[in-house]
Amino acid sequence: MSEASVNDALAALADPSLSLRAYGKVHDQSTGREVKFDPFKLTNRLQATLLAYFSNPPKTEHGQTKWLTLLGYRQAGKSLTAELCAYSKTAYTPGWDHVCIADTKARAEYLHQRVHFCHARWPEAIRAPTVPNREVRQLTFSEVTGGKMRVLSGESGAVGIGQSPDSFHGSELPYWANAGEQFTLIYPSMINRDHSLMVLESTPAPMDAPSAEWWHDQCRDAKRGVSRNLYAFFPYWDSKLNRRPWPEGAELHLEEIRLLERYGHLGLEKENLAFRRLMLDIDPEIRRNPDLFGVYYPFDDVTCWVAASTSVIHPSLLTRHREAKLTEWVGPYQEYERPQVGAVYVIGVDPAGYAARDHAAFQVLKVYDGEWTQVACFADHTEPIPFSKKILEVGRRYNNALIAVESNGVGAAVLALLEEMECKNLYYEKPYRPGIAATSKSVDQMLSWLQEGLRDELILHDADTVDQLTSYKHDKRVERAASNEILYGKGAGKRRRNRHHWDKISALQMAVAAARRAPRRLKNSEDDGTTENVVLFRDMTWSQVEAYRKEEANRKGKSKSRRRARYRRKR
Repeated sequence: MSEASVNDALAALADPSLSLRAYGKVHDQSTGREVKFDPFKLTNRLQATLLAYFSNPPKTEHGQTKWLTLLGYRQAGKSLTAELCAYSKTAYTPGWDHVCIADTKARAEYLHQRVHFCHARWPEAIRAPTVPNREVRQLTFSEVTGGKMRVLSGESGAVGIGQSPDSFHGSELPYWANAGEQFTLIYPSMINRDHSLMVLESTPAPMDAPSAEWWHDQCRDAKRGVSRNLYAFFPYWDSKLNRRPWPEGAELHLEEIRLLERYGHLGLEKENLAFRRLMLDIDPEIRRNPDLFGVYYPFDDVTCWVAASTSVIHPSLLTRHREAKLTEWVGPYQEYERPQVGAVYVIGVDPAGYAARDHAAFQVLKVYDGEWTQVACFADHTEPIPFSKKILEVGRRYNNALIAVESNGVGAAVLALLEEMECKNLYYEKPYRPGIAATSKSVDQMLSWLQEGLRDELILHDADTVDQLTSYKHDKRVERAASNEILYGKGAGKRRRNRHHWDKISALQMAVAAARRAPRRLKNSEDDGTTENVVLFRDMTWSQVEAYRKEEANRKGKSKSRRRARYRRKR
């Protein structure tokens, strides 16, 4: 056989959509028997999506392969399918290095054994030869035909994966001991490999899982298409096993009727609801907390996080906002409504992103009496000077909006810059004290105002803001530098907190605080461009406020004159 023919044969065998479907063997979940691998036997789309990714991964505009984040449901075969695809790739691509990290040693061992099972049943004539190795859970192929694949465990913290693997698979990430810390080691080893493949997969998870918040952030970033991220979500009815015969003569419950109305056009059927009834009855964890069904067997990729959340924002406050027509976030700055002549606007600013892992953010609200509408939003990693310029630009665009800045830390620099740029409409918490200081008392107060606004006044347009609200934990702890860990260790209360992922919510709280103090137009009044229909509070017109301020200024002026006369030095 010629060298070209050998290369063509290896390329075909390295393509899992060809070789794995032709020669792969697995255990059937329902019978336990050895069967031919078929991505459509168990799932409608999920397993086929993984095959397509390993066979022909999409690329960025710069020619880099994208990295797949897959959010799915229990018992879909996500982990095993990814490893079997990696087997085809590794066995028939000389020098290829594949690493998998599972959440537990037990799962790592299971995946390793399943790959061995498939390898042992591969046709002998084309089976890639292996060489002995001393590593645990490693399969090493002859360097003539392939590379090596390893399966590690992430249950005890950071794990070394070696030098720049060609493909990486992270399984059940929310249950890793510390996924955020682990990926500070993984990303640098992969980022410069233009051809590298990465699959991160799991179900949603309750937010008390060790790395659930990191996984939520990862899914949200992937959905937004940040960097090289590619996103795929599959509801639980994608599995052909998640069906049961509908009981003869049984009536649909009111909740089931609503689920069919909402998801029926997406593929949900009565047989899937029969499966739901079964799990609500036999699964002890789901019986104790029925909301967990929507976590382990998600209907969509928004409500699954609401059900999983330990947010301080009660889910009932978000129902109206989740059901509204929301706009997907593309950022870093997005407008949902153009400025209106004569309208009153406020901007809430959270400058927490400078030189840290957090975003800097601001929210723009249009303030009517009884209705506060989100009209624009910004969130990005940026420095104080360009951030301040953007705030000022947007503030002037929206009728010289009242700008409320968190004054702690970097906020002091942003306030100083805004004053230097001659910003004329800063929010003053107290006389001669611009901005809002984030103290324990003020933060709790702003949370209560936010909750009240979500119940009544607030109208939101940004899907990402609503998404952040579902997991908001009211966490305003100070970011510690990496040097802190070196000096003081990583014990309880000493570890750097995870990346703050509620940047928009902090900004929204500032905006709500400003909206409560800002002049407001009466929504139902004719807008003639004057200030006659503007109120500061419900019982005070703008004209009355201006008159009051003039009276106060005159009174203070006379008082100062009297004090000067009283203490004038006698001659």
